[in-house]
Amino acid sequence: MRKAILIGLGGMGQRYVKALSQLNFKLVGICDQKKDKLKKFDNIFCKKTTQYTDLLNLNADIVCISSNTSSRENIIRDFYTKSKIKRILTEKPLTISYEKSLKILKLINKNKKKRILVNTFRSLSPNFKRIKKLFLKKKEIITHISILSPSAGLGNMGSIFFDLCNYFLEEKIISVSCQIDTTGTINPRGKIFKDPGGYGFVKYRNNKKIFFDLSENTSMPYQIILKSKNLEISIDEINNEFIVKERPNKFKKKPPYYYLYRPDKKKLVKTQKYDVIQLTKYSINELFKKKFKNNIINSIKAMEIVFGCHASQKIEKSIIFPLNKKYHKMNINFP
Repeated sequence: MRKAILIGLGGMGQRYVKALSQLNFKLVGICDQKKDKLKKFDNIFCKKTTQYTDLLNLNADIVCISSNTSSRENIIRDFYTKSKIKRILTEKPLTISYEKSLKILKLINKNKKKRILVNTFRSLSPNFKRIKKLFLKKKEIITHISILSPSAGLGNMGSIFFDLCNYFLEEKIISVSCQIDTTGTINPRGKIFKDPGGYGFVKYRNNKKIFFDLSENTSMPYQIILKSKNLEISIDEINNEFIVKERPNKFKKKPPYYYLYRPDKKKLVKTQKYDVIQLTKYSINELFKKKFKNNIINSIKAMEIVFGCHASQKIEKSIIFPLNKKYHKMNINFP
C-alpha cells in the first residue's frame, strides 16, 4: 500500500483525504496548525502534528500540500531539499508573489529527480483533453476564449482559467489589461486573505486572445467559451454541459463576418461529471505515471497573468510581457 502525508486539513485538505482513501493510500502523517482540526482525525492512526517539519523524515510515496498560500513556498522547499519523498502535489495559487514562484522553479531545475505537480488544473481532465482533440480533428485553431465567472478570486479560480487558456492557445502572451474588482467582498476563508476578482483582456501572439470577467457582483456558474473560425464550444463545467456549435459546411467558405445562418448544434455526451475529488485523483495518478511531466512552468505562466492583472490595475494601463522585474516582489495574500 502506498503511503501519503497531508499538510493542511481545511476544506480542500478533506477532499485530499477522500481522494487518497479512494486510491488506497495510507495516511502516515497529517499536519494542521489548528489542533481542533487534527482532533477530527482521531480515528486515523498516523503521526499528527501542528509543525510540518515533524513530517520531513517520514517514509512516504507522496506529500500533498493544502496549506495557505503564504506557507507553500517554504513547505515545498523543505520537502524538496530535506525529505526523501519523491512526489509533491501542491494546491494553487502556487505562491503569494511571482518572485517566490520563480524561486520554486529554480529549485526544481536543480533537482529533476523529484516530481511536483499543481493540483486541479484542467489540462489533466479527460473532458478538456477531448475538446482539444475535437478542434484538432476538425483542423480548427482556437483564437478566442471568453470566461464568465462569479469571482472566486483571480489567484484561486483565475489561475485555473488562465492555465486552461494557455493549454488551448499554445502561444506566448503579449500583454494583459485588467481592472481589479473593488466591490470589497470579504474572502470566505477570512478577512486576512485578499484575492479579489477582476475583468480584462489577455493578448497572445497570432491574434489569439482571452476576454475574462470574474466580477464579484455576479453569481451564476462559470462559463468558458472557446471559438475558432467555424467552431464554438460553450462549457458549463459545474453542470456538465458541453455545447458544440459548428458552421454548416455550405457556409464554411464564407468570410468570418458572415453570420446569417443557423449553426449545427449538439451536446458532447459521455463527459465526466465535475468533481474536485476526481480531479485530485487525476493529479495523484499523474505523479505515478512512467512518463511524467510537471506542470510547474504552466502554473507559473498562469500566475504571471494573475500578477500582471494586479500590475495593470496599479499603473492603469496594459502590462507588456514578460512581467517586468519591478512587479516580481508584489505580494498578494492569497488564501
